[in-house]
This record gives sequence, C-alpha cells and structure tokens, in this order.
Amino acid sequence: MRDIFVCKSENEFIPGLKLNKGFYFDIIKPLIDKQYPDLRYAAALVGHCSDVLGFDDYKSTDHVWGPRLQIFLEEENFNDVKTKLDTLFKYNLPFEYKGFPTNYKAVEGWTNNSYMQYKNTYPINHFVEINTVNSFFNNDIVVNQHREIDFKDWISFPIQHLLELTSGEVFYDGIGDLTKARQAIQFFPRNVLLLRLFILWKSINEEQAFIGRCAEKDDRIGESIITNRIINKLMKICFYYEKKYYPYSKWFGVAFKRLEISSAISDLIETAIASPERKEREAALCNLYIKIIEKHNSIGLTSYVEPKIINYYSRGYLGFDSEIILKELSSEINWSNIKDIDLLSRIELFDDSNFGCNYSINKRIVEASVNRNK
Repeated sequence: MRDIFVCKSENEFIPGLKLNKGFYFDIIKPLIDKQYPDLRYAAALVGHCSDVLGFDDYKSTDHVWGPRLQIFLEEENFNDVKTKLDTLFKYNLPFEYKGFPTNYKAVEGWTNNSYMQYKNTYPINHFVEINTVNSFFNNDIVVNQHREIDFKDWISFPIQHLLELTSGEVFYDGIGDLTKARQAIQFFPRNVLLLRLFILWKSINEEQAFIGRCAEKDDRIGESIITNRIINKLMKICFYYEKKYYPYSKWFGVAFKRLEISSAISDLIETAIASPERKEREAALCNLYIKIIEKHNSIGLTSYVEPKIINYYSRGYLGFDSEIILKELSSEINWSNIKDIDLLSRIELFDDSNFGCNYSINKRIVEASVNRNK
C-alpha cells in the first residue's frame, strides 16, 4: 500500500483554498447536514500555512497541507459536540478527496505538524480542526469579544498572526462570531497605522546617510546591509499604504509583488540592491523614495509631503528629506495613547525580529513599558 502522498508536479496540484472549499461543500457540509441539521457552526480555512495565504504549490504538499479546514462551534456544550463531530469525521469521511488522502500522520518530533498518509480502514486521523472562535484566535492573539481591542493589544499583535487570521476564506458562518472577529482585526486603526509608519520612517531617517559613508570607506558589505534594511522598511511601508499586513520573510517578496505599487518600483528596488555602481544605486533609491511619497500623498493620510531629495550636510550623499514626513505623521498621531516613548523602539525591534512572532512576549513587554510611567 502507498504510504505518504506528495505531489510530484504542478500538474497534480490544486491550490489549498480551492481544494478545501470543495472539501467543505462536497463532503463536510453534507455530513453535518444529515447528522446534525440544526447545528450552529462556522467552517473556514484560516490561520497558519501557505495554503491560507494562497502561496502554496506542489512542494507545499509534504506537510500541513491537504483536505483540511476548521469547524467553529458555540461555547455551550462545546466538548460534547466536538466529540460527536470528531467521531462523525473519523468514521464517515472518504479515504480520499480529489485524489488527496484525508488521513494524516504526525511528523515525529514536531508539534502541530503532519502529512497526508494513505489509509483504507477506519478510523481516519482527519485534519478537521474543531474549535471555538475564542480558543482559536487566542492561540495567536488575545481577542476578547466582549470589549473593544485597545492600543496595547494592537501594538502587541504579531503582524504575521494578524495576516493569517484575516486571510484564507470563511466557507460558512451560521453563528457570526468568526466573521465578526476577523472584521475586528482586518487592519490597524488609524492611530496605530500612523505610529507604525512613523517608526519605519524614523528608522530610515536615522540610517539613510550611512550608505554614502560606507561607500566612502569602501565598505560594500556595510553599504549593502544598510541599503537592504532601508528597502525592507520601504516595502513594509508600501504594504501599510495599501492597508495590508505583510508576511514573514519567506513570503515577503512574493506578497509584495501583489501590491498595486509593486510594478512601478520593483525595478528600482532591484537596481538599488544589485547595481555595481554606487551612483546608480543611489539614484534608484532616491527615485524609490519619490515614488513611495507619491503613494503616501495619494491616500491622504497626512497633509501633502514634498518628495524632496537633499544632499546630506553637503557631503554628496543624496537621500529623502524624511524630516518632512516625520513632522506630518507626528502631527496626526494621538500621542496621549502612548505613555512611554520607549514603546517606539520596542515596536521597531519586534517588527524586525523573530520575537515579533510571539504574542505573549510582545504583550508582557508592552505592558511593562506602559506601566513604568503610570
């Protein structure tokens, strides 16, 4: 008997969202309708993994991919209903759906990691996760449905988790809680967005002149590192201007290609990164600043910002006069929400580090920072 299923080519592959929308309507929904016709629930594919984000391909099929989705139940009688649904799926799912096994085997030594495995006897170790909305969301971020999300919450939420929880697709929501929870975190409130933009532009302001200084010292490595850091921040700014969360590094560039602004600036980014000529790299970076400031002005987030290129201290280092945009952003931010300016450096730190993916660490540090000045 064949054991592990993995697609060998794109010809065998079906995008996970498409596969699992069919899996719900063709298989899961009829089973629930027949056995528990009055059940109130929601069904979706949201959360972790490339299929939720729409970045999956045939190589994704070797782990945490296949016929899978989440069922969300009401809090009342949750454990009892979960047990009944779990049993229903274990003994009634087909062994395959569209050629993909519905049975999974855990990857030894890994947590929450499994792969499709052929099986032709029951019970099936299925990948239909059964949760409440609160329990599912609180694994990644803490969302209390009975109060409004506050500033400390927003600053603590890892962007990757916000992206995952608002991506994917809800196939059915007979309760409404899942849709409501996703809508509540669809994108940053205005003041949080302004603050995050301020932090990114502030860090660019502090480093952009270093590129020329490194070049004068014939430090190509240092110049490249700083250039890439600045471009990374500019790309994040572009996500924010289009009201989108950006993914972590593996999918960052792929997701960037989907932005409206991408086609207008991708060549400039490549030149700024890869050109062997310093002046050509500098010119590309300056043109990149101009294009992004034009985008800033087009969305009306602040008063008009002049896309002004300056000569830093007349040293011959050309760059964007970022003091202008910092002034405009600062004038729009409600600083009364921020009781400790040290939060700014902490947000930037977590934005650009692996710690930023850990909600509990973010939350503890933000609370400690805020409480110091109470």
